[in-house]
Amino acid sequence: MIASVLSQVSLFFIPGIITIVVFYGIYKRAPVYDLFIDGAKEGLKTAMELLPFIIAIFIGIEALVSSGAMKFLEDLLGPFFQLIGIPKELISLILLRPVSGSGSLVLVERIITDYGPDSFVGRSASVMVGSCETIFYVLAVYFGVTSVKNIRHSFSAGMIGYIVGIFASLLACMYI
Repeated sequence: MIASVLSQVSLFFIPGIITIVVFYGIYKRAPVYDLFIDGAKEGLKTAMELLPFIIAIFIGIEALVSSGAMKFLEDLLGPFFQLIGIPKELISLILLRPVSGSGSLVLVERIITDYGPDSFVGRSASVMVGSCETIFYVLAVYFGVTSVKNIRHSFSAGMIGYIVGIFASLLACMYI
């Protein structure tokens, strides 16, 4: 019953918000169409600024996977990860998540297909992808767009948070 109501509400949510914004703009006597066009131009300009950084990240990921470097890293780091209690099946996700959100979603889909959504590995992968940040993506895209040259402590703080997120995900999934 509740799921059905939420499903119906979700169908009209975004069109409803847009309608409210348009009528509010008309009520305030704002040039709604002109403001929309200006916003669309600004959005396209931002997308064009982001595109080279996103392409560079995707090329790097594809180079790692296609060259076999990812498999090599999994084999190399596997014993260490198993020593600290991280399943070998999660190594590629842990290595890729800080770089790419989309790439890590593909890995999670593969992990869930192979091991099931109710397995420890499947649950851990789901929680990791939902709670750990894409550090390199954020640094490259956001700092690139804003022309920040000195990232100061952002990288180290992001990596510490990422590592804590990995272990917290594993710990939480042990008790789910």
